[in-house]
Amino acid sequence: MKPRRLVGIISRLLVGAVFIASAVTKCVSIDAFDMFVYEHQLFSWEVTTFVTRFLITLEAFVGIMLMLGIFPKQMRWLSISMLVFFTVYVLLKPILFDGIDRDNCHCFGTVILLSDKQTLIKNLVLLAISYFMFWDKGAVQLTYKVVEKKLSNGETIERYKKTFNGFLFSRKKTITIVTFIVLFILSLSVTMPEPIQRSLFPKTASIDREKFEVLMQQDSVQNLGVTQGKKIVCLFSTGCKYCKRSAIRLNVVRQKYDIADSSFAIIFWGDRKKANNFFAETNTKVLPYTFVSPYVFLPATKGKQPVIALMNNGNVEKLLKYPNINEDEIFEFLK
Repeated sequence: MKPRRLVGIISRLLVGAVFIASAVTKCVSIDAFDMFVYEHQLFSWEVTTFVTRFLITLEAFVGIMLMLGIFPKQMRWLSISMLVFFTVYVLLKPILFDGIDRDNCHCFGTVILLSDKQTLIKNLVLLAISYFMFWDKGAVQLTYKVVEKKLSNGETIERYKKTFNGFLFSRKKTITIVTFIVLFILSLSVTMPEPIQRSLFPKTASIDREKFEVLMQQDSVQNLGVTQGKKIVCLFSTGCKYCKRSAIRLNVVRQKYDIADSSFAIIFWGDRKKANNFFAETNTKVLPYTFVSPYVFLPATKGKQPVIALMNNGNVEKLLKYPNINEDEIFEFLK
């Protein structure tokens, strides 16, 4: 094998491996990747959960096709186009998407943290390596083909031309389509989008109405104006990961629909000292909040959180529970 082609093969396998690793690590940390994409405010939450899985599928698909050497020309240009696209995105992110996390680009989810600067370096290195992929023409296809040649005396000589036409390459179009479909189905099943979860496994929030009224009558809660007009009352624990995810999603909804801070009331139980950590870890705005005793909070929520109550003049109109936070319902309620 010529050294030039060997370098091309190694480059193709290396770029393919990076694409596969990127897809797998995103899949492992899918909740964080969902939230990262949602914070860009380009799609609704429901659409976001499908977009993220499509991106994961596309990366895994390109990586596998590069590794196998199927449709090498198309896969080379597709991988390069994706690297260029994400490089341009990182460069423009501070301008187009102010406030989006720049400490982790989520190229590898939360498994490997890369800042925007490190991501640019990684993409430029991969683009440089991608140049050498053009030295390789993909997997060699060999087969035996009969070539007949007639001699002057009328005799026929059969010659055999050595080529290869294995199973993968004789059916490469079918395999390519099936691979993409299977990867997409796997991404939907292993990390099921919330719209599908809600339809298959509906979850509803519940409260103890009598004890909830006791909670609402606490002086610190009354100071938040929970009985005045329409309020989004969030019942959170400072250490609950689902409460933090709910806070991030509500923060995006607040920004997207320009909802006033006064429309929110956050009621915590837990360590009072961790309140600032809660807002810092979720990278959300500090909204009106208070703390209540767990002996009052937990009986009202039946020991479960988060619970988001849409309240109108002190009356609960709807209860939301992660993951069934619907931004359209919140917007319609406030409108």
